[in-house]
Amino acid sequence: MRSLLKLILAFSSVPLLMGMGGLGGVPEGTVPKTDENIKVRISDRSGVTTDLNEFSMDGNVFLEGRRGDGKMNVFFRDLQEVAFGQVSGDEVPAELLLKSGSRIQLEVRKRVVFYGSTGYGAYRITARDVSRIVIVE
Repeated sequence: MRSLLKLILAFSSVPLLMGMGGLGGVPEGTVPKTDENIKVRISDRSGVTTDLNEFSMDGNVFLEGRRGDGKMNVFFRDLQEVAFGQVSGDEVPAELLLKSGSRIQLEVRKRVVFYGSTGYGAYRITARDVSRIVIVE
């Protein structure tokens, strides 16, 4: 009877354990697939610059941030560069320079992740660690 109970418990836990594989975001060592191949030169706060393609913000081809009481999305294809200020609370101020020459201020969540491919490996960095992003045509 005891072995039958163990067998029932083992089989009843299989669906739960198999369902856990979908938890989390992008698997380590991969870059999210996007509809556009955005190319950037990204600089971190320690001064290291890295060229990336297949660039995204959490798998999206736009930068999302808070503008006043609202939220705003700006496509990377419409940007020239983004300069990040000092982290303040849960957000990082970002000054966006659009291709049109206009400037926009946004507050970006500091824990948001940027992804890209170096051509020889996957790259990821959180907004709090980014100094500048320059869009490369």
